[in-house]
Amino acid sequence: MLKIAVKSAVLIFIILSIYFIIHPAACSNLLMGRVTMTTDETPSVPYATAPDTHSELFVPTGDQDWNPSQAGAQTPNNNVAGVVDTRSLSQEQKPLYTQEEMDEAIARLYVKLEKEYAKKNEITKDTAKEISYIVMDKFDMNVKEWESFLQRATDSHLFEKVRADMAHD
Repeated sequence: MLKIAVKSAVLIFIILSIYFIIHPAACSNLLMGRVTMTTDETPSVPYATAPDTHSELFVPTGDQDWNPSQAGAQTPNNNVAGVVDTRSLSQEQKPLYTQEEMDEAIARLYVKLEKEYAKKNEITKDTAKEISYIVMDKFDMNVKEWESFLQRATDSHLFEKVRADMAHD
C-alpha cells in the first residue's frame, strides 16, 4: 500500500513539474496567490469583483504614446496636486554639453589628479593607469570610451592646452 502511495505521489509530482515547465506563469501565479486565467466567465474565486486585466507575463511593446484614459489616470485638464506630466517639461532643463566640453572636463580632472600625485609621489606608468581608472570611474567610461577620448585628446593636443590653462590659474 505504501509503495502505491509513493508511486502515485511521484507521478503527481512529475505531472505538476511538466505542467509548470510548459506554463511558467501558472507557477508564479500560484505562488503569488493569484488566480490563473480560466475559460469560463465565472470567477474561480468568490471574492473576485473584477476580472484580472493583467497579462501573465510583462512583455514590453516598445515606445507608444501614453493614453490617460487607458491607465485610468487624470487627464491634463484636471491634474492632481503634485503630479507633473513629464512630457510637458522642456528639454532646456537638462544641461547639454558638447563633446569638446566633456573632453575638456575629463582632461582637466586628469591633469588635476596628475598634479596631486606629482606632489606626493613621482609619476610612473602605474600612476597614470591609476589616474586613468579614477577618471573613468568618475565619468562612467569604459575602456573603449577612454581610448576614444585619448585619441581625440592627442589629436587636438588637449592635455597641453589644459596644462597651460591650469598653469595660468
